Amino acid sequence: MKSGLSPLGVIPARVGSTRFPNKVLAPILGKPMIQHVWERAKKATRLGRLVIATDSQEVLRIVHQFGADAVCTPDGFLNGTERVAYVASQSDAPLIINLQGDEPLIAPEAIDKLICELEQNTAFDMATLAVGVRDRTQLHDPNVNKVVTGCDGAALYFSRQALSSDETGSFLKHIGIYAYRRETLLRLVRLPSVALERAEKLEQLRALAYGIRIKIAVIDEDTIAVDVPSDITKVEAFLKARIHS
Repeated sequence: MKSGLSPLGVIPARVGSTRFPNKVLAPILGKPMIQHVWERAKKATRLGRLVIATDSQEVLRIVHQFGADAVCTPDGFLNGTERVAYVASQSDAPLIINLQGDEPLIAPEAIDKLICELEQNTAFDMATLAVGVRDRTQLHDPNVNKVVTGCDGAALYFSRQALSSDETGSFLKHIGIYAYRRETLLRLVRLPSVALERAEKLEQLRALAYGIRIKIAVIDEDTIAVDVPSDITKVEAFLKARIHS
């Protein structure tokens, strides 16, 4: 698999979610969710090849129907990062973008900004997204991941628990889309997990524990990730409002 010097975008898609089985195929306004993600990512101007990576024959069949490039990955991967690394190992792309299959509203401009952050900041090995939020309900919601940063925009810690906020209650909400230097990604998936990663159930803490520097790219607009079936209604309401605006 060759990708030249352009960043390679990979959307890992599994059907075995315990909280929401077949999530990536859940219909949103008549299209499977994975198609919404793919269509928005295709609009990013800085991506080269865009691939959906899955071990599901059903997902392969459906994504081929709407014209996506797809790779069949082996069984047994523990998470999407390992699936993305499998695709990256067969590519010569210098930057790998891990695009989550449950982010149907991700802005193409956010993907481009993420790529620019890693291209321009050579002291960092990874980059990811965050958005400033002023909502104490989300601050204390364990399903909302938070991040704190240093003065240089480097991630200091990620947590499901409430992290420090200012007097207005504003905090940085992490959006789990990542850019990696290829060598960093291939190294990361070979490293043993660490206690903090297992306790928080956040695999990016493994990177921090081993000294991998993560640049936080702050975007202006929040997204609506689909974690549970009720989130589909929120996404559809957002899309309908935009259609009629």
